[in-house]
Amino acid sequence: MQNGLKQVEKTFIHSSTSIVGNIKTEENLIINGTLKGNVEIGDYNFFLGPNGRIEGEVHAKNVRIRGHMQGEIKAREKVEITKEAAFSGKIKSKSISVEEGAYFDAYVDLDRESPGTGILEETSFEKAIAELV
Repeated sequence: MQNGLKQVEKTFIHSSTSIVGNIKTEENLIINGTLKGNVEIGDYNFFLGPNGRIEGEVHAKNVRIRGHMQGEIKAREKVEITKEAAFSGKIKSKSISVEEGAYFDAYVDLDRESPGTGILEETSFEKAIAELV
């Protein structure tokens, strides 16, 4: 903590980097390179940049896809597929948004509370993603 501000740790994988294997970390992750493998980042956020490509699974709190991904996303909160994205696979999360113009071919499973058990709180996905960049 510096000057009373909490520093958010993040890992960047740049466009010149290719990885074959799994990534497990306890901080926010931004991939703009290529990954053939799975990502597990606990209670943190995942961002696939516009040049990023993934074949595998992503397990995170919030997920934003701007690049190309084929596989499965399991997010505890929200998944965002932007207009630049190409996604094919499965998604399980509490909420999802898909921008017009995105390529999107997916099976989606939204976690919802049963009627009468309460209302889900809306998460501040924009705030969580802002911590990534």
